[in-house]
Amino acid sequence: MKIDGLEVAIAGAGIGGLSLATMLARGGAKVVVYDQMEAPQPVGSGFVLQPTGLAILKAMGLFDAIAARGQVITRMHGALAGGSSGPGKTVLEISYPGDGHGIAIQRVALFDLLLSAAIASGVRFETNARTTGIIEGKRPALTLDGGRATPSADLVVDAMGASSPIGHDPAKELNYGALWATVPWPENGPFHPHELEQRYERASHMAGVLPVGTARDGAAPMATFFWSLRNRDIEAWRNAGREAWLERVNALWPQAVPLAEVAEPVHARYRHHTRKPVAGRGVIRIGDAWHATSPQLGQGANMAMIDAASLLSALARAPSIDEAFALHLRQRGPHVWLYQTLSVVLTPFYQSDSRILPAMRDIAIGPTTRMPLVRQLVSRLVTGDFLSPIKRIGLEEL
Repeated sequence: MKIDGLEVAIAGAGIGGLSLATMLARGGAKVVVYDQMEAPQPVGSGFVLQPTGLAILKAMGLFDAIAARGQVITRMHGALAGGSSGPGKTVLEISYPGDGHGIAIQRVALFDLLLSAAIASGVRFETNARTTGIIEGKRPALTLDGGRATPSADLVVDAMGASSPIGHDPAKELNYGALWATVPWPENGPFHPHELEQRYERASHMAGVLPVGTARDGAAPMATFFWSLRNRDIEAWRNAGREAWLERVNALWPQAVPLAEVAEPVHARYRHHTRKPVAGRGVIRIGDAWHATSPQLGQGANMAMIDAASLLSALARAPSIDEAFALHLRQRGPHVWLYQTLSVVLTPFYQSDSRILPAMRDIAIGPTTRMPLVRQLVSRLVTGDFLSPIKRIGLEEL
């Protein structure tokens, strides 16, 4: 169908919403993004852009800017806590195949680049606009806080993330969340500049350090520091105070104490759901509004961008919006199902109250992932390339 002149309303100015808005506007669509913030702004920690997400950004002409701000990641390494003597037994080791790599980036850096691209493409923004519902139909619309309806459009997209109020289900929240903070990267410190490093105590305690590059040109390099925490324990953590936390960090990973000392942690909660229906009359969900997972696989932002590119290619190739939705779901369905399933199966091995599962992980998973054939398989899974999602969406047509 013809994208030029298509009227589109997108709820949510996150990674998926901004990517879709930019690509549609470049094709001539009239796009309005509605966001509840006073001004569009990023929410969340640093993360790794996998080869799948990087392929989308390259097609959008943003790869060089991303590479300039981000940090190349070539390996993910997880080990048991080993005290001051260094890491204990390796229980996760994944390297990218060939000369492949990911790029770790601060969310604010990617957000700024996508926002600039959206504005340059002619996307309009309406802020202080909290979406509360969607009106389906031939000319769908959003309903906003206060009961106001937005102007009708040809297409409405829910890109409000895992906490989207449309079909919200608090029961889907995972037991474990995380504290995260962006801290100065220790240039001469003990951490590898091209690795995501993690330490575990069973599956109930986990800490991670990820170099995430610079927020903007000329800024200092930073790292994201993660600390897993049961959601029910957040108040106890606050009441115990920083010194108690630093003692706990020292017991798990002494080398990370200087990062925790300067951290201003934010508590993040996570959800797992595959909301249905994904699409209705003139409306569709993308990204975490459709398929939220545990952060353990690190695919959220990457999959949101793949969703955006898939929907764009389907709209360009199908004769109608309904047929475009059907094509888009055929393109994305298998990949989404696979990673939803992997999230459910694998997360408890790394973040849960179980004692049996982390013991199985320590005995079997770590050594197995170092076997050549298994290592190649796991690398494809972690990099998001399993089932070839980029080929499935016809990226060359964007």
